[in-house]
Amino acid sequence: MSTFTESIQHFTEITAAAAQEQISSGAKFILFVGRETCPFCRRFAPKLAQAALAANAEVSFLNSEDAADAQAIQAFRQQYEIPTVPGLLVAEQGQVKVICDSSLSEEAIAEFIG
Repeated sequence: MSTFTESIQHFTEITAAAAQEQISSGAKFILFVGRETCPFCRRFAPKLAQAALAANAEVSFLNSEDAADAQAIQAFRQQYEIPTVPGLLVAEQGQVKVICDSSLSEEAIAEFIG
């Protein structure tokens, strides 16, 4: 099993403001909200990485422990109803869907990010 850091190495780390811009653009956007110190995130990240690789999907990563961006992250999570991490958000053409469930299988993640 890969580590959290290995799992997210192909994800693009972004700020909450950049995530908001991506959502507003209308283009397909996949965002993983999490942190390395969360055991559920460490369980989820390798499955997301494999699903994204299989789907050839680009995933962005919002580090929920980024102290410099803490207020913006909190506001972003409230706006998009991401109460817990890991959070997975998929946005496209003004539609946003979110799921916060570390027990999802790789197949279920692939279907969600579809």
